[in-house]
Amino acid sequence: MNRLINLGRRRLGAAAIGTLVALGTVFAVPSPAQAESRDCLYSAGHYEAAGSYIVAYNFLSCEGGDVPLHLSIQRYLSPGVWETVASGRGETTYYCGGSDYNVYRTTGTAQFPILCS
Repeated sequence: MNRLINLGRRRLGAAAIGTLVALGTVFAVPSPAQAESRDCLYSAGHYEAAGSYIVAYNFLSCEGGDVPLHLSIQRYLSPGVWETVASGRGETTYYCGGSDYNVYRTTGTAQFPILCS
């Protein structure tokens, strides 16, 4: 649990530079890779800072350490069409440019609007 708290503090500290908008989901799930007596917390979401970047995260946080999971950040292009602009394992960042308003989505979260500056 302390690892999850430290992970949250690290993310919050990085976002303190700009405006923090956090959306995410955290709930406990048993992990088949762990011993029977251990539980893991699933954590997925994103935050954005001053409209200049989006950071997405997707982890299983267990007593033995964090397990990074695959994730992506996608930009809306047209109905039913999404472009993957960043992907990775555990955490990834997308730096948006220009001055466009657009809609994005990340693994484990609903779509959200952002104005790049």
